[in-house]
Amino acid sequence: MSQTFSKGLKVLEALAYSSEPKGLSELSRELDMNQSAVQRHLNALVAAGYAEQPKGSRKYQLTTSLWELGMRSIADNSARRLLRPTLRLGSQATGYTCFFAMLTFPFVVYLERVEGPRSQPHSAEIGTKIPLPGTASGRAMMPYLPASMRQALSKDATDWTGHLQYKGFPADWIEETIKEVRKTRYAVSQSGIRKGRNSIAAPVWADSALPFGSIVLTAGEDELRPEAFPTIGAKVLELAEEATISLGGAKFRNAAELTPY
Repeated sequence: MSQTFSKGLKVLEALAYSSEPKGLSELSRELDMNQSAVQRHLNALVAAGYAEQPKGSRKYQLTTSLWELGMRSIADNSARRLLRPTLRLGSQATGYTCFFAMLTFPFVVYLERVEGPRSQPHSAEIGTKIPLPGTASGRAMMPYLPASMRQALSKDATDWTGHLQYKGFPADWIEETIKEVRKTRYAVSQSGIRKGRNSIAAPVWADSALPFGSIVLTAGEDELRPEAFPTIGAKVLELAEEATISLGGAKFRNAAELTPY
């Protein structure tokens, strides 16, 4: 990748992760780039329709152009199309919301969901990133990660842009969680990211030994009670198996199940 193009992407990412417009000096300090270079990249983004200056302001913000491109890309995503029938089946069979979270280490990102009639609307939008150990979807994958990745979960990090922070989880908690998931083959989150909501997840494989993501069933804690976890856990394992077959990952799943962590 050319250095100029790479720096232009850094400016774009800084604007994308900002909750308010940013000025030239602020961007220059944040990115450790000289102001003339930042200004050139901003001018290019404005000319291409990706950035704009709010009326009466000298600061910059993104337009909806990047969002439009992202929506187009996700609409054409083959994994999303293959997974949707399984998610619909999970929602119809249980009445809970069924969604798929994809591994983007050390986070998971929500790829698709089907709302259930018995469940409150799920709060996380498609595209939302959550720290992997903080969700049932991420915990379900932890036993099947290489040792180096499991160890990294206890250390602070960022996502690939450098803007989204990841705070490490206690190493002993990670190991205890892995043991529990290995025993049941599914992971549980009780009143986790969203208070008053319980979730159960199982890992899904596609084209590599690493899990591709997880199938998740989620509902309010009054609907999805702890005494139902074994029954719903068995159901989510069935859904994960179907999703794995749809994505062509059965051989990787079989190998992972036989490999001790």
